Amino acid sequence: MNDNELEEILNEIKNNKSHKKELDSEGFEDILNSLHSDDVQEPEKVVEKPVKKAEENSEKPKEVKAETSSKQTKEEFHIVSENPQQEYDEDDFKPANEIADLIEEEPNHSEYIEVSDDAVEDVQKTDEPEYEEEYEEEYPEENAEAESSQQDDKDNIYFPEMAEQVDEKKPKKKGKTIAIVLVVLALVVAIAVGVYFYFFNGNKQDEATTATKAQATEAVSETSPLGPQNPLTGEAGYDESALTQRPVAVVVENEYSTSSVRPQWGLADADIVLEGESEFSTRMLLFWADYNKVPEQVGPARSARPPFIRFSQLFNAVFIHAGLSHSKDNYVGADEVFKNENVDHINLLSFSESSSYFHRDKSRTSTIEHTGCLMGAHTAEMLQKSKINLKLNESKFTKLQFNDEAKALSSNTANEVSFKWSKGYCPKLGKYTYDAEKHKYTTTDFDSKYGTSGVEWENLIFLLDETEYIVKHNYKHAGNSETYCNYNLSGGKGIVCSEGTCVEITWGVKDGKLWMKDAQGNEVKLNPGKSYIGYGSSNHGGYYEVSGATTADSSTTDEQ
Repeated sequence: MNDNELEEILNEIKNNKSHKKELDSEGFEDILNSLHSDDVQEPEKVVEKPVKKAEENSEKPKEVKAETSSKQTKEEFHIVSENPQQEYDEDDFKPANEIADLIEEEPNHSEYIEVSDDAVEDVQKTDEPEYEEEYEEEYPEENAEAESSQQDDKDNIYFPEMAEQVDEKKPKKKGKTIAIVLVVLALVVAIAVGVYFYFFNGNKQDEATTATKAQATEAVSETSPLGPQNPLTGEAGYDESALTQRPVAVVVENEYSTSSVRPQWGLADADIVLEGESEFSTRMLLFWADYNKVPEQVGPARSARPPFIRFSQLFNAVFIHAGLSHSKDNYVGADEVFKNENVDHINLLSFSESSSYFHRDKSRTSTIEHTGCLMGAHTAEMLQKSKINLKLNESKFTKLQFNDEAKALSSNTANEVSFKWSKGYCPKLGKYTYDAEKHKYTTTDFDSKYGTSGVEWENLIFLLDETEYIVKHNYKHAGNSETYCNYNLSGGKGIVCSEGTCVEITWGVKDGKLWMKDAQGNEVKLNPGKSYIGYGSSNHGGYYEVSGATTADSSTTDEQ
C-alpha cells in the first residue's frame, strides 16, 4: 500500500466523522483488510504524518494506536470518541475489541485511551527472548516497582503481563542476593572455625604432644636443667632420641690367668660394668644405654651364660655374645634360656669374621677364644638388621635413682674396698681405690703388659646372691667335666660406695626389676656417673671389705 492509498483511507474516516455517519462493522472490516492486504515492501519506513496530527490535537480525547510487528510496515490509526458519553451497540463496539487484540492484551478500563508508541512497542516485544534482559536494564530491582506504578498512573494504562514479569523478576534477584549473602556468611564462619581450631585446638594438640614427650623422658630418667639424663648413669646431656630405646649388654671375658685378654677393649667406656663368677674365673657384662655410643671395638667377646642373660633382662637389654653354653645333664644352658624366656639376643659367631659386625683381633694372642670382638661402631646397623624390637619396655626396665649432684652417702668412710666372689670356686680378689681428686674409684685388676684399662667409676655396687654350682660331664666330648656357677637372683645383702663413703643395703628383684634400699628402707640413690657391680656368692664365701674391715659374714661359706 502506498502513501496515497493510506491517505485516502484516512480521509474517508475523517469524512465519516464530520458527517457523524456511523461506520458499520462491514465497512471497518474492509478497512482492516485493506491495511493487511499488501505484502510489506518497505519494512523500515514509518508513516509519521498521523503522529504529528495526534500531537497537534493533544487536547482532543485520547487515542488508541496499534503497530504491526517489526516485519510489517508501521501503520497508525485512531479510534476517537467525539463524546465519551455516547453509547454503542455491541456490533459497533466489536471492531474496538478486534483492534485491542492487536496489542495482545485487552485494556481493562471503561474508556478508550491513547496508547503511546513506546508502550505498544514494549507490549509487542514481550515474547521476544531479549526482552527480559532489556527489561531488567530499564527497571533496576530497587526502582522497578515504583517506576512501574508511576507510569501506570500517568498514562492510565494497565499491563497485567508486564506486572507479572516484574513480580517474577524481583524474587529472582532477591534470591540471588540472599544466596550470595549466605555463601559469604558460610565462608566467614568456616574461616572463623579454622582460625579457632588452629590457635586453640592446634595449641592443645601441641601441648599434648609436648606432654607425651615429657612423660616419655621422665619415664626412664630424672629431669635435669641440663637436659635428659642417661638412665644408666644419671648424667645430663643425654641424647633425648635414645631415651625410648633399649640398652645393649655385651659379654666380655676376664680370664684371670691370661694376660692377653686384658685390658678389655671398650671396658672403660661402658655405662655399667657387671662382673660375675663363671667357670673358675669371672666374666663381665658391659652395658650401654645408647647403642649408638658403643666404642669402635669391644672384647674379647665370650659366650653366654644363664646368670648374665637374666641379669641383662633387669634392664630390658639386647644381649650380645659370641657363642653359648648348651644344656646337658642337670645343667640348663644358655640355649634353653634364650628359647624358653624369649630373650632377644645376637650371637656374633653367626657373622663372618670379616663382616662389619664381628672380627678377631690377634694382636695379643692367636688363641681363638680370646680374639673375638664386636665392631661397636656398627652396632646400630647390626641391631636394625636383626629385626629385634628396639623400643624400651619400661615395665621391664630398672630405673636407677640418682642424686642431682654428687654427695656423700653416709659418714662411713670407703677409701679402700675389696671384694671376693667366692671361696674355692673363684680365686680372684678385686681391689678398688677412691681418688679424692677425681671423685672416682679405680682399679688395676684389668691392667696387663698390654696396657692399662683406665677404668674410673663414680659408684661401686657389690651384691651377694645365693649361688649353686652344677657339673656338666664329658665337657666338649673330651672326657673332662666343667663346673658352672648359677645365680638365683634371690636378693640379699650388699654395699654401695661413692664419694669415699658407703652405705650397706639390701637388694632384690621385683616384677623383673632390681631394687636397692638402705637400713631405713629408703631407696638408695647413686651419684651421677658410671657404675661397677661386683656380683658374688652369699652362700659360698663371697664378701666385701671397706678400709680393711670385713663387712659381710663369710661363715656360711660352703667349701668343696
